[in-house]
Amino acid sequence: MQGINLSHSGTETKKDMQQIFESLGSIRTFAKGEIIYRQGDFASTFCYLKKGRVSVFMTSIDGMEKTLNTASRGELLGEGAFFDKKPRVSSARAVTNCEVVMIDEQTLTNLFSKHPKLAFELLEILSNRIRLLSSQLDSMTFLQADARIARLLLQSEKDGRVSLTHEEIASAVGVSRVTVSKTLGKFSANGDISTAYRKIVIKNRERLEEMSEM
Repeated sequence: MQGINLSHSGTETKKDMQQIFESLGSIRTFAKGEIIYRQGDFASTFCYLKKGRVSVFMTSIDGMEKTLNTASRGELLGEGAFFDKKPRVSSARAVTNCEVVMIDEQTLTNLFSKHPKLAFELLEILSNRIRLLSSQLDSMTFLQADARIARLLLQSEKDGRVSLTHEEIASAVGVSRVTVSKTLGKFSANGDISTAYRKIVIKNRERLEEMSEM
């Protein structure tokens, strides 16, 4: 499912977990466009994204794709199928050249023995993911396009910036690219955001928060 950003935990937890995962040696590189894992496969590992950006998506029976998330450095990927031992419900594709730490059961067991608190920290992160997915379901079901886009921007921002393309936003919230362009143009004209190539800077968080609840 969706990537889990370690920043959803406290600052110290994020720092400690990143250091733990980045110290592991089982790093794989993926070229832009390469599939990291596939929907329907059984998972023997989950991933920590050390470098690059990854698109997590679902594919329908007729071949249509639905983007769930665009992950960046510091996020966990594919952990759901790893823990529940069921087929993956989504695929992951490298958006840029990537470095991924692959974590298997033995590696995780060893980490838990050395860092017992890591298990509780992972549970906290997984709980945050469930809350985020519930919020996204509520957004898709009940909110208008403006509110859905505003909520996605707030959920995706890191240090005041959002690194999503118009196509990625459109796929994530279930609207057309034209609607995304018009909505972001309105946000920009109102001073809520500023835009540049592959980057959106949040200028008025309070206004976006108000809009995301409309």
